Amino acid sequence: MMNEATDPPRRVLLISAGASHSVALLSGNVVCSWGRGEDGQLGHGDTDDRLLPTKVSALEGQDIVSITCGADHTVAHSVSGKGVYSWGWGDFGRLGHGDHSDLLIPHPITALHGLKVKQIACGDSHCLALTTKGEVLSWGRNQNGQLGLGTANDSLVPQKVQEFQGVAIKMVAAGAEHSAAITEDGVLYGWGWGRYGNLGLGDRNDRSIPERVTVDVTCY
Repeated sequence: MMNEATDPPRRVLLISAGASHSVALLSGNVVCSWGRGEDGQLGHGDTDDRLLPTKVSALEGQDIVSITCGADHTVAHSVSGKGVYSWGWGDFGRLGHGDHSDLLIPHPITALHGLKVKQIACGDSHCLALTTKGEVLSWGRNQNGQLGLGTANDSLVPQKVQEFQGVAIKMVAAGAEHSAAITEDGVLYGWGWGRYGNLGLGDRNDRSIPERVTVDVTCY
């Protein structure tokens, strides 16, 4: 827990929220979390809930620049050290470590080590990573094709979305079970669960690979 008597005042720089937990990045490169801890998503080495923001000690000195929550897991991006860390509920491979195990403290994702990551997006049980080269990698649950890999198979480690080969992606986003991306040229793509028209493609069908969304007709 942050101690107001001994710690200097800190500004909240970033905030992210999962199903029942929240994580914040504070000035001074401090990450703190609170809420439900049943699956280790708070990163404190146990499964206890926290009623107040509590420092994630395992990330001290790691130069964290972003934090992103899935439903019951968390991902942090560092610009130094080992790059991208994940922890929490590991079912469906959402942590990217090659298995289904829960993690109670942050661990680096080996498959992303050495890549220059620009952005992380997390859905309910899947994640996307965007590199500075405009490449997209995905991992985790894939029952509706939300990984964009052309199958409905889960991926326990990050895999490159081949449909974007030669396409420079600027930004990615993840819904509960669908995903979206914008290219540097402003073209929008959607894929994954489409039951409620989530993908903007004019129907209720799922897509297992990214498909271009037409926005210049109904949005004007």
